[in-house]
Amino acid sequence: MLQRIQSVFLFLVAVFGVLTLTFPIAEFAGEMDMLRFYLYSVENLSPAPFGNAASAYGRWFTLPLALGQFVIILIAFITIFQYKRRMLQNRLNLLNIFLNVLLIGGIFYYVSMLETATGATADYQIATVFPLVSLVMIFLANRYIRKDEKLIRSANRLR
Repeated sequence: MLQRIQSVFLFLVAVFGVLTLTFPIAEFAGEMDMLRFYLYSVENLSPAPFGNAASAYGRWFTLPLALGQFVIILIAFITIFQYKRRMLQNRLNLLNIFLNVLLIGGIFYYVSMLETATGATADYQIATVFPLVSLVMIFLANRYIRKDEKLIRSANRLR
């Protein structure tokens, strides 16, 4: 039963998760440096190699966000193949919602930290919207999972 609508929504959660990892979250153009913030690193785009802000924030700085996004993608794929166990699917989706909210909060926390480091305002990119869209997709998948569970329970009651 992989052709159910909630499986499509969960697959889209995984796709948006991969897109969030590949596209930049925000760009910062300060007086001294120009930075691009990804979930997996902070890239220095300055023409001169002095970039003190990017050296302070390397790959280890953004590691919790990248690991969180990998866990969200993994849980989405696991949830797709748990179609026979709808209550487990529901619980995994609730965990995924919680992790997605933490990821969104973490993104905005890291952006505010980078804003204070560079002294510039963030220019948010399209990847900032992807976790919000995946959050909506998880809510829709949960709705249809509950709908299936209700239908099966009503069919069992009629027997």
